[in-house]
Amino acid sequence: EYAHIDVLVNNAGITRDTLLMRMKEADFDAVIDVNLKGYFNLMRHVSKVMLKQKSGNIINIASLSGQIGNAGQINYAAAK
Repeated sequence: EYAHIDVLVNNAGITRDTLLMRMKEADFDAVIDVNLKGYFNLMRHVSKVMLKQKSGNIINIASLSGQIGNAGQINYAAAK
């Protein structure tokens, strides 16, 4: 659909914070879908264009929560 793509910045992120034993699967899935699968799907789509044009950059924004973690953010930390 796009003739040329210079850069993709993956910066999306949502939270559904609660303790693991209280977390609903739908809340877990929502965070994984946006924060992890969203990045994957965008990179997969854009990389095809970038490979054809032999140029482009992908920047994925992470979070310290992915390294250190926070209480009630098991889904967010796993995705980041």
